[in-house]
Amino acid sequence: MHRFFKQQKLKKDMTVNIDGEDFLHLKNSLRIKAGESIEISDGLMNTYLATICVLKKDSCEALVNEKIENSNEPDCKITLYPALLKGDRFENMIQKCIEGGVYSIKPVITSNTIVEIANKNKDRKVDRWLRVSKLACMQCKRDILVNIEEPMKLTDAVQKLMNDKNKPYKSFVCYEAEKKDSIKKLLDKAVKESIRNINIFIGPEGGFSEKEISYLTENGIHPVHMGRRILRADTAAYSAVFYTAMRYEL
Repeated sequence: MHRFFKQQKLKKDMTVNIDGEDFLHLKNSLRIKAGESIEISDGLMNTYLATICVLKKDSCEALVNEKIENSNEPDCKITLYPALLKGDRFENMIQKCIEGGVYSIKPVITSNTIVEIANKNKDRKVDRWLRVSKLACMQCKRDILVNIEEPMKLTDAVQKLMNDKNKPYKSFVCYEAEKKDSIKKLLDKAVKESIRNINIFIGPEGGFSEKEISYLTENGIHPVHMGRRILRADTAAYSAVFYTAMRYEL
């Protein structure tokens, strides 16, 4: 059954209107007819079954039925801090990480970041990322809409994290030169300590500089490795998110 998002308060027996891109997707791609069922989520962990009751030219109405009690969210909140990547790789990374269970994405700019986004284009770029996020959340039936923030410098992101009131948390950076500590070792400790807020830092194509790794380490963000092989940045991001989510679901 297909899932749609309406960012409004939902309750049983109310009627919601579906229009815009969601309606076009429902009508042209899914070819859903009146009387068929869909799922509607408010993006805040509240998801309901609904029935299409009226089909119009540019929109449709759906009657909200019973609430779906089972959640598709992982048992931890994963915040990803990925460096910007070239071309479509960043959008593909967003999609795969949402499928893997990421809770929030906060892009960072590092010393080796190649991508440059002009200030005048930032809003448009973030809007596009949010659209990718919404489609991915619909496809994999998330109970939340994964938020993606405007890119910020690595140092600014770390300072904001240090001021975060949402503690306790564990933070790690995937670093290919790390030989001792693994992602498994860190997450085993986090699970044992019942820590459910995990922050993951992923570098760009050229990786983090040694100076940046030192800075991250000094601020409590632990370097970890994910095995013997060197992963591309987008692969590392998805692998780290997926492994983290699965570790809490085992």
